[in-house]
Parts: sequence; structure tokens; C-alpha cells
Amino acid sequence: MALIENSKGRSVGSGYERLFGNNQLGFLFSRVQATIITSGTELEKIIINLSPQIDDLDKFLDNNSKTQGVYLISKKVIKKSKLKSKLEPDLVILKIDSNSRHCYIIELKDGDSFDTKKSDGEKDLLIKFQNSISSKLAYTSSIHFCCFNQNDKKKIVSGFKNKITEEMAMTGEELCAILEINFQDILKSRAVDQQQNLKYFVDELLKIDVIKKYIKIQTN
Repeated sequence: MALIENSKGRSVGSGYERLFGNNQLGFLFSRVQATIITSGTELEKIIINLSPQIDDLDKFLDNNSKTQGVYLISKKVIKKSKLKSKLEPDLVILKIDSNSRHCYIIELKDGDSFDTKKSDGEKDLLIKFQNSISSKLAYTSSIHFCCFNQNDKKKIVSGFKNKITEEMAMTGEELCAILEINFQDILKSRAVDQQQNLKYFVDELLKIDVIKKYIKIQTN
């Protein structure tokens, strides 16, 4: 997970500064918000680094590899391949076994609640990508929205304003099972950063005079 102490945020004129009427407090919350946004990217990097990958997709496909296994293809690798399109999904996974070849097209989310316009747009993006690769890839395919920290598929569907089906919804545990990586290990590694973020946030909060004065009043 990303760290607040590494996030820049907006030092002057943020919405948080206007909300609280305090520059220091506004800057701290702006950094928190920037960290939340960055956390999704960090999660994607963690999953990619733990997974078996294809570095040259065209070479892999041209060799018509029949090696059984699961292979993750990052957005960066897709952009360099014949599968590239105007917009690529976060993750593409190829699963090859003795009886089938399947391609999972996945949009990865840290959260599970989105506005209707965003839900429609992201679903359309995955469908367009699926259609664009159908003639280039001799695999069956499916599209999925993985909300990594949500275990209830019904809640994932609800978070997408019912614009997706339960078959399209994917939990973090399911994603990790497909990739054959440990879901709990990822949660544990992120928990370390959570504790660091909590400590940093409280420490920075207590540096703000108005907060110190308020706490002093409340404890007297």
C-alpha cells in the first residue's frame, strides 16, 4: 500500500483547506487522498510482481505455446503487442491447460463503489477490448471487475450500480487463486503500511496547533 509520507498532495488551496479553514490540516488530508489514489496502482504492481509473467506477448503467441500454466500480461506488455488497443485493461491473464485456453480480461479495483457513468464506461472498455482481440487470440475469453478487498459478489455488483453481472464480478481471493499467488500474504504486506500510515497521520495531526489546542481543551 502507498504511504502518506511519500505523497505530495496539494499544499495550497485544496478543497480540504476550504473545508476545515486550515492550511496544514487541508494539506494533510490532501496527501491522504493522493495516497488513496496511488494505492490502487501499488496493488496492481504487487500482483504483477508476484505473478508469472509474459514479457514478450507476440513471441509467446507466435510460438503457439502449449505449455500449460497461468500467465499474467501487464498493460505495458499489451501496449507493445499486436493485442494493443486504444485502451488496455489493467490485467490480462492467459490460462492454458490440457483441455482449454482461456483469457481473463480484468479491471482491478481497490474499492467497490463507483458512479454510474464510470461503471458504464469501464464495462464498455472491457467489452471493446474483448472484441478487438477476438480475431487475434485463439482463446475463449471473459471480462471481470475485481474488487480486491470485497468478498461479496453481490456487493461488487451493487457497487457497479448493477451494470455488471455476478459472473463478471471477481473477488481478490478469486484473482489470487487464478494466478496461484497467496491472497493473505498480500493483505499482510499491506497491513504493515497501514500501521505506518496511521502513525504518520497521527504524528502529523498532532503537529497542527489548532488540533493540539482542541485536544488540550477536551482533556482538561
